[in-house]
Amino acid sequence: MRNGPQTTGQLSKELPDLSRFAVMQHLGVLEEAGLVLYRKEGRTRMNYANPVPLREIYDRWVNQYASSAAETAQHLRRYAENSKEVAPRMDHDEFRIVRIEMEMRIDAPCERVFAALTSEFDNWWPHRYKPDSTCYCDARVGGYSGERFKNGGGAITGMVVYIDPPFRIVSSSPSSLSNGSTAYAVDVLEPEGSGCLYKRRLSIWGAVPEEMEKMFRDGSRQLMEVALREYIDHGKRYEPVVAS
Repeated sequence: MRNGPQTTGQLSKELPDLSRFAVMQHLGVLEEAGLVLYRKEGRTRMNYANPVPLREIYDRWVNQYASSAAETAQHLRRYAENSKEVAPRMDHDEFRIVRIEMEMRIDAPCERVFAALTSEFDNWWPHRYKPDSTCYCDARVGGYSGERFKNGGGAITGMVVYIDPPFRIVSSSPSSLSNGSTAYAVDVLEPEGSGCLYKRRLSIWGAVPEEMEKMFRDGSRQLMEVALREYIDHGKRYEPVVAS
């Protein structure tokens, strides 16, 4: 499941030494631990790996002294390098669908996280074409999310097609981030005790080469685990990284 969702049947074929029942038992344990998410599509059960809990364990016990700022800069560099490489390699004859699902518990109410995803978007969003630009999310149906350049230019990264504050926002594109593909993102916030559960589902279809899929998977994880959490938990604002 590391490279994408798998049906229970597909997982059983990959594990010939285990019965289908044993595979389902293993999936049940992983679901309880939050490491696997699943979605019913007709009669088919699609299983998704959820890397967020693993990363939280790593951050808590292995990497507790690492610099979050340095890590964010590293992810931003990878994103920028990958985005330059994707376009020339795209094969428009190879159309497919990529689905990415993640969830993470945040120690803040839904209203606080929803504000970060909308009105406070510029404060923490790390992926930018230009370090001195301003990011925005116009939180209304038909409103755009994107980037305004200091010189008057800019880019659109999505359009809001559904919004139910402070619990759900759905956006769709083609956008400036993809050449030959369309994306559909669903962000859901569910109250959970004193905090909330943040769920993000991203579907991309069209010409999606492996480099682009990896960029979106790594980027989605980084956005949730590092950028958004740092902003919610510690109020750390985005700091542009200027190449020397």
